[in-house]
Amino acid sequence: MPVLLWPRPLSPQLDSAMSLIQAAKNLMNTVVSTVKASYVASTKYQKNKNMEALNMPAISWRMKAPEKKPLVKREKQDDGQTNKVKRSSQKKHINPVQALSEFKAMDSI
Repeated sequence: MPVLLWPRPLSPQLDSAMSLIQAAKNLMNTVVSTVKASYVASTKYQKNKNMEALNMPAISWRMKAPEKKPLVKREKQDDGQTNKVKRSSQKKHINPVQALSEFKAMDSI
C-alpha cells in the first residue's frame, strides 16, 4: 500500500495558489498584531488635561507610506530601433541622388 504524504502539490497552479493563501495569512496576522499593539499603546498612555481640552489623541501614529511596487513585472519595451533586424521588405528605399543632395545641403551650411 503506497504512503501518501500530504500536502503534496498536485500541479504548479495549485502550488502557486497555496503560496498566495499563505501570503494572505501572513498579511492578516501582521494586521492583527498591529491592531493589538496600537490598542495596547492607546490604552496604556493617559491623556494630559491639555490634550483632553483640545480633544487630541494620546498617541498619534505617523507611518511612512510603503513604496508602490508593481504586482506583475513588465517586460522592458524597446524604443523600436535597438537590436531589431529589418526585413528587406521593410527597408526604406532611398533614391541615391536624393541622399547625395542631403549631403550637399549640409556642406553649404
